Amino acid sequence: MPVPYRAVYEFLPTGILITDRSGAVQSANLTAQKMLGPLLERERLRCCDVLDCRRPGTPLAGHCITELALSREAVLPEVRVDITTRGASTLSVWVAAAPFGGAETAVILQLRAGVVGDRRRRTEPHWIGGQRLRIFALGRTRVESGEGPLAGSWLGHRPGQILKYLLANRGRAISSEELIEVFWPQGGKAAPTSVRQAVHSLRDHLEPERSGSGAFVASGSGGYELEQASVWIDAEDFEDSLRTGVAAHGDGEHETAATALTRAVGLYRGDFLSDEPYSEWALAERDRLRDLAGQALRLLTDVKRGQGDLEGATEQLHRLAELEPLDADVHRDLLGLLIERGRQPEAARRYDLLKHRYQKTFGEGPPFTLADL
Repeated sequence: MPVPYRAVYEFLPTGILITDRSGAVQSANLTAQKMLGPLLERERLRCCDVLDCRRPGTPLAGHCITELALSREAVLPEVRVDITTRGASTLSVWVAAAPFGGAETAVILQLRAGVVGDRRRRTEPHWIGGQRLRIFALGRTRVESGEGPLAGSWLGHRPGQILKYLLANRGRAISSEELIEVFWPQGGKAAPTSVRQAVHSLRDHLEPERSGSGAFVASGSGGYELEQASVWIDAEDFEDSLRTGVAAHGDGEHETAATALTRAVGLYRGDFLSDEPYSEWALAERDRLRDLAGQALRLLTDVKRGQGDLEGATEQLHRLAELEPLDADVHRDLLGLLIERGRQPEAARRYDLLKHRYQKTFGEGPPFTLADL
């Protein structure tokens, strides 16, 4: 099978920036985009804009990392740089650089998350373990650290509910006042203390051996949020994979599209925070991600059919029919494909089930018959 190089590039666990000889950024993979965020939004962006090249008091003081890589014509030793991001916060990354190419020589920069204030200036093997916290929010909530699952009843109590609320509102800081309104509306004067105690307990569950506030739940003047550099979330990976699949499909790169979309639908193991079925604050995000899952399944079905993989297309339509049990167009497509493949008895059974479901819900049958197919 041909290697889907674009998918490999996008899903590398380290960030990748590619610069031309002048240091202008030509490309950034998904990991780099997630790591650097708004820093990549500038037009005519250069490596020096991102990595603070030439800034006094840094490992790159007086130097541009692109120029160093080109002048040495070899892989530069990895160094850690602290970057000032929008809002005056600081992001730490370890950077390695190497030139590549022929007549159009460029430089590839590899980035991985660091810890602000770390005194080391070389790679050490501890980082290979990757991100230290993994949160599965598609389906029932699961949390894993490098030591294994962080299970327990706490996920159903206030510390776990605050974690889920941060997941549902990831990407923005959540104030204590907002948490009080959602979880302690009748808490009175004791409510702020309840918030602090619940967040402290959450940090204890996530990182028992932490010092200070720990690596996973950040707090500042704006409130609380999850540390993006330290936490992997399946819902975010799902969206990134879907975006890559859509872009690759639009570019006619069907193998890459199939790889990315297969990853996306594989990550969607169930509705977002399905263990909070009645929490109103989870509904909007649950519906949004469910719609995206339907989009991923539809597009992957089209890709599979285009590749002549009717078995794979049928499998995706089965999943889509389960996700959208009353969508007549989805069921029409699935039944038509079953008939096309000579599976008429299965098509008849599924149509009877659909007819029963429509009668029970709408008081009439579906808007098509098997004979129409």
